[in-house]
Amino acid sequence: MTSDTSPQSVLITERIGGISLLKLNRPDRLNALSPQLHEALQQAVRVAAEDTDVRVVVITGEGRAFCSGGDTGGAPGQAGPMSQERRIDEMVARSATNQILHEMPKPSLALINGVAAGSGLALALACDIRIGSVEACMVPAYAKLALSGDYGVTYFLTQLAGPAKACELMFLNQKIDATEARACGLLNQIVSADCLLARGLQIAEQLSAAPPVALRHMKRNIRASVRQDLGEIVALEASAMIRCSKTQDAKEAMLALKEKRMPVFKGY
Repeated sequence: MTSDTSPQSVLITERIGGISLLKLNRPDRLNALSPQLHEALQQAVRVAAEDTDVRVVVITGEGRAFCSGGDTGGAPGQAGPMSQERRIDEMVARSATNQILHEMPKPSLALINGVAAGSGLALALACDIRIGSVEACMVPAYAKLALSGDYGVTYFLTQLAGPAKACELMFLNQKIDATEARACGLLNQIVSADCLLARGLQIAEQLSAAPPVALRHMKRNIRASVRQDLGEIVALEASAMIRCSKTQDAKEAMLALKEKRMPVFKGY
């Protein structure tokens, strides 16, 4: 992956070992998702998901916000001449960014440095782990625009916080701070603002050093558990355990344990 750290780019991309670090870079607009940023982010996420050298994806925002939501020059109902079917198709296509993050066979991490609103909230919730600074806050922001929500926000809110909390947040357009976000399962950890990136990269490095095949099956099993019953999950786990046990990484883990050293996982 080519790194782009130029300040003019709407998305700053950087590779740090097996980590793909993506920074939304429209700080003057609180990193609102313009069409250009949408396209750049989706492309970067897709490339990272398919790159076998990338083991973890980290997303954060430049400046004082994570992402304030969409910035397309108008609400969906105010777009120019276009059929309803075409509008639906375009919105679904843009939502693919979050679907890739959710379904790709490697972990993703959101570092929430400020407000995460609307589709920006959905982006944060699509990641597997969320670390927030003490200044982080979350708000759906749809009800005030007479809109119902997009980019999978209702799915992620319901899965993470439960249907009652999802209703409360969405219906009342409730804004919650980092403490409440953690209490209802939307944040995993809270750190000081000046430690956010360092803590995020520390976790990302730990994930990058972890056995990729095992993580892939863990993520698949966890995702499947929300729609399958216990018997199906037990069978899925058994299949995954057998597959993992046959990898070189499993042999390396046992050897490292015997030799009292840290294992080096290759991903096969």
